[in-house]
Amino acid sequence: MTTQIPQNFVQTIAKERGVTDAELETVFMALDGQTTSAIATKLGISDIAVRKRLGEVYKKFQISGNGPGKLSELRHQLLLSYNQEIGLRDFSPTGKGSLSKMAIAHRQQDWGEAPDVTVFYGRTQELNTLKQWIVSDNCRLVALLGLAGSGKTTLSVKLVSQIQNEFDFVVWRSWRSHPTPQLFLTNLIQFFSNHQTSDLPPDDINGQISLLVDYLRQHRSLLIFDDFEAVLKPEELAGNYRPGWEEYRDLIVRISEVNHRSCLLVISAEEPTEIALLAGEKVRSFKPEISQEIAQNIFQEKGLSAQNSEWKILLERYGGNLLAFKIVATTIQDFFEGNVGSFLEATALFIEEHISNLLAQQLERMSNAETEITYWLTIAETPVSLGTLRQEILAKYSFSDLVKNLDSLSRRSLIEKIHQGTETVFILQPLMMKYVADRLVEKLKYEILETIKTQKIENMRLLKDYDFSINFAKKVGKYDASSYILKMVKNRLQVLCQKTKGDEELLNILNKLAYLLAEKSTFEVGYARENIALIMAQTES
Repeated sequence: MTTQIPQNFVQTIAKERGVTDAELETVFMALDGQTTSAIATKLGISDIAVRKRLGEVYKKFQISGNGPGKLSELRHQLLLSYNQEIGLRDFSPTGKGSLSKMAIAHRQQDWGEAPDVTVFYGRTQELNTLKQWIVSDNCRLVALLGLAGSGKTTLSVKLVSQIQNEFDFVVWRSWRSHPTPQLFLTNLIQFFSNHQTSDLPPDDINGQISLLVDYLRQHRSLLIFDDFEAVLKPEELAGNYRPGWEEYRDLIVRISEVNHRSCLLVISAEEPTEIALLAGEKVRSFKPEISQEIAQNIFQEKGLSAQNSEWKILLERYGGNLLAFKIVATTIQDFFEGNVGSFLEATALFIEEHISNLLAQQLERMSNAETEITYWLTIAETPVSLGTLRQEILAKYSFSDLVKNLDSLSRRSLIEKIHQGTETVFILQPLMMKYVADRLVEKLKYEILETIKTQKIENMRLLKDYDFSINFAKKVGKYDASSYILKMVKNRLQVLCQKTKGDEELLNILNKLAYLLAEKSTFEVGYARENIALIMAQTES
């Protein structure tokens, strides 16, 4: 360090930051590569005192975080200041490869796998808000969150096209291909350095991150990370990284905490944990709103129109999922002669296969506890308070575990938190609720058939664990999802029995189940006896 930067320059910069003589002496030794123990021995102080002095220096240089990265960050800040002082604007942190003046004479852009957006509706207020955050407020990180199909990427493409001239560099990257941190950082640094090779070894992730941050300081840049949920680990609480991809957390933290005028736009269906923790003046999150205006424009493009009452039903069914509205509009045009009312009457539940696959991927990412909560919220149908969840249907979970799982579902953009008076209530996103209801119907049908086939009540897991007689919906005069689920189970079993004796055969199946459960204890059968009785009642009515 001292061979590259005159000590008197470092001393001048440090004094301007209020660094004391004792702190300066300590930091000089640290920058020369001496360990904390060696410094403590030479100065005759404790290891704790050395770390405290260094900690004060980091604070004065506005360097936060944990681990050895702070010293590396200080070294790069000093080196950058020195090269700027002597007028070397083509500074390269490696000391060898440099950004050529030709390369930075004009703006550099790499749109990667960004989609081509030829049609865009509305979102004026949302675009203005995001522009304010990124261009005027100089946010270092903005997270654009929401379920697949909610229009996040389309909104981002439009946003970036409108603000691209505010930046020297614009780089769009997608995580669909699961790039490793090493490969990603190497690729990005090559772009910033005009494809010159860094002297840093590929496994020096901390050094690569420091190098990238230096480029973000020198040149106002906009990075866009799309499909970021692909590097997050499934089957656990939301926001944790897959093994081998944890360094992305360090990258996000460093970009968020270090002082610069660039911005990282993260587009994800799932919020990384650290973004929630870093939220503040320079780190903000945004979720696109449900927009009837955009849905109407999609329908109008297909030559469709709907009454206000029909729009209310459509929005309740499909929420803010614009992909669903595009598919529904095509279906109405192709199969219902453009009649929205006929479509609504014929399809209490319509989820096209492509959307089903996207929703299935979301459900498969959940932990077991999250899946159970989504089942209960689907059965309840109406918004449910934390107290009701805890007391009436999920008593086996501790309060803290329940809160953690609800927070995780929220960060996956799967539930909505609604403030009602003095309490907060939770409800599943409309499309996810419909998908989970359909999934429950298929699973219940399978359980009934397998139990009859094997004569083993162990197959009746859902029937035993979930009370489908729960009906919060009637309290507010709404559609009863639990009755709908059992009715659909009855209907699908009925279809299977049509080739034999129709309803009589179905009643025989259900009677056999009831007989199998009759002499079992409540502990053994849970809710199964009551649930089978409810299905039988619908068959007999």
